[in-house]
Amino acid sequence: MTSSAPKTDSTDVMAAPRRTRLMTVVSRVAARPTVLIVAFLMVHLWLALSGRHQYGAPFGDVTSVYHLWSFDAVRYGTWYGITDPWVYPALALVPMLLPLTLWASTGLDYTFSWLIMVTLLNVVALGVFTEGFRNERRMRTAWWWAVYLLLLGPVALGRIDTVALALVVIALSLLEHRPALAGLLLAVGTWVKVWPAAVLAAAVTSLWGRGRRMLRALIAPGVALTGGLAVVAAIASLVSGHGFVGVANLLGFVGGQASRNLQIEAVGATVGLWRARSGDGAVVYNHEIYTNELISASSPVIATTVTVLMGIMVLAIALLAWRLQRVGVDRLQVFAWASLALVTTFIVCNKVGSPQFEVWLVAPVLLLAAVRPPRWWVPMVLTSMIGVLTQVIYPSWYGYLLNLSAWMLWVITVRNLLLVMLLIWAVAELRPRGSVRAAPRSPLAR
Repeated sequence: MTSSAPKTDSTDVMAAPRRTRLMTVVSRVAARPTVLIVAFLMVHLWLALSGRHQYGAPFGDVTSVYHLWSFDAVRYGTWYGITDPWVYPALALVPMLLPLTLWASTGLDYTFSWLIMVTLLNVVALGVFTEGFRNERRMRTAWWWAVYLLLLGPVALGRIDTVALALVVIALSLLEHRPALAGLLLAVGTWVKVWPAAVLAAAVTSLWGRGRRMLRALIAPGVALTGGLAVVAAIASLVSGHGFVGVANLLGFVGGQASRNLQIEAVGATVGLWRARSGDGAVVYNHEIYTNELISASSPVIATTVTVLMGIMVLAIALLAWRLQRVGVDRLQVFAWASLALVTTFIVCNKVGSPQFEVWLVAPVLLLAAVRPPRWWVPMVLTSMIGVLTQVIYPSWYGYLLNLSAWMLWVITVRNLLLVMLLIWAVAELRPRGSVRAAPRSPLAR
């Protein structure tokens, strides 16, 4: 009688333990602090070296614009955002001044000094995120951060957004036990580059049920910081004989953003780029703010529409998060998904679409990977794909986008569709599912 048992190949039996042993070894190596730190630094070194002479000048803003602004502050007392109107919030000038100090004291190139600063900031954020390089799971997760920086390219280090990212990652890591400090860091980040306000809004709405003490700890530092900046701006403008214009300058970045045209990398510009290729519109360089904009008959309408849509989406997502935590859904899972949804909204519903915006996604993806809600890995995959395509667009082959080449328009179309998909996925995860989650854990759970 012939046996019906399936035949087993001896090579398969031997291969399985070998694969298991290999995965175990890789996992252990990945959790070693020294290996992670060296790899993280090597990634930053590679991006620094490759970006210095790469086509598209990914460090161009640092070399020329940041250096000039900081020099004006030191030489002429021009504190942009207080004494003069500015496109950025007032505290953005502080990290721009730090490399100038290093440059003046050591003679190091300003751009090189900037790269040293952002590298150190990222390493500090990495250390806080991994609990002093003692949390093995978070260290394994942090490898994705290093890989994503490679995928996104040098622009991940060459903009003020990197500073804001480090502040947000540190704030998320401290939120549970040091909410006041986390709130202050998020407030400082917001006064550096606005988008951390999305994470702060997610924290407030998602953790509403934690009580008034938590809410006060999150909100009060930002209120105090904003009030302090307003007082400083008012005093500075009064002393200089300009009345209270300093307060207007403090909020000038809001009006500055409102007056901008539709940038070619923006998600809302996707259809317009294809139409411009057919002759309906053109890519025009704005010398005042150093960006390439899409000028067409429909561009102003699109710019207004996406701005209004951003406001609607932010309110809707905040309401969804607040509702879910009220009915007993795990607040930390709500916080993680709401953070991703709001940060992605700031990218998708934005008439500005600079390539460095994609670095914002690191913070909510790290949060998701730490909290580990169901399907947490999907945004990590989507974000990685977005990073690769963004580097293809800028700086690698940016000239093809300026020339509206068909293949590049397909690349940016796919990238923008992935961003929309990421937003839809995050919002979908905020749907009520009819079941109560477990009690809250640490925001960056072990």
